[in-house]
Amino acid sequence: MKILILNRRLLSLICMILSVTFITACNDDDDEVNSSEVQLLSFGPSGVKPGEEISFIGNNLDKVTSIELTGASVPSSAFIKKTAELITITVPKETEEGLVTLKTTAGDIVSKTILSFEVPVIIKTVTAEAKPGTNVTITGEFLNWVTGVRFAQDTTVTKFVSQTLTELVVTVPVNAQTGALVLYSGGTEPLSTETEKALVVTLPAIATLAPNPAVKGKNLTITGTNLDLAEGVLFTGSAAAVTKFVSKSATQIVVTVPADAAKGKVSLVTYSKVEVPSKDELKL
Repeated sequence: MKILILNRRLLSLICMILSVTFITACNDDDDEVNSSEVQLLSFGPSGVKPGEEISFIGNNLDKVTSIELTGASVPSSAFIKKTAELITITVPKETEEGLVTLKTTAGDIVSKTILSFEVPVIIKTVTAEAKPGTNVTITGEFLNWVTGVRFAQDTTVTKFVSQTLTELVVTVPVNAQTGALVLYSGGTEPLSTETEKALVVTLPAIATLAPNPAVKGKNLTITGTNLDLAEGVLFTGSAAAVTKFVSKSATQIVVTVPADAAKGKVSLVTYSKVEVPSKDELKL
């Protein structure tokens, strides 16, 4: 009985000492210590990175058959060190933030606190050009920790098409502009990582205006490419862009010439508010 009390005091002292750099998972002081029960007291250090070592301190840990991390499993054969009081493992790269489960033949021991990491996201490749509404693929490392992708003009996407450790697929929002992407990641120290090269967001282009000269109040047909990306048509002299079309497709827009239109170029206004002018002037 004296030995049991001494061990209990020793374990409490360990929890107090390691609480600064280790994440504690100790039971309440009033709980009775079972000499054969597997107990998890703490794990750490806090801020460990995937690929680095992490230690688990407790009681009867030599009975642990594996450690289940969120997104990864480490069998006892892969333990760096294993004693009754200490287990040391290498954190797998695919590990995500979450609870820790110690697997034993008598049952599972689940931590009361969440294990998190400091994860520096690495970007290797990004799709060079994409049209709004289509997908951009980002490759690299630790992309499973990304919580949001910000496109130029401060549009942040938090719902992804797919997400793995090495690949992230995200849809380009309609109001995105050409510019670098910023990836936000979680963990013990949330970080932001910017792409080295800008993502080129496809713009519409005007090929012809017909008829030219045009007549106010009559229809003007605009042909070109990616015209479905245009939110409106702005005429020289007009106070506002025309957003109601007779018809609109990727290759053709038919719009009524407004009464306040004047001679000059016609511009397509995208959903990101970028104006793309025609090469030719429209005559009236």
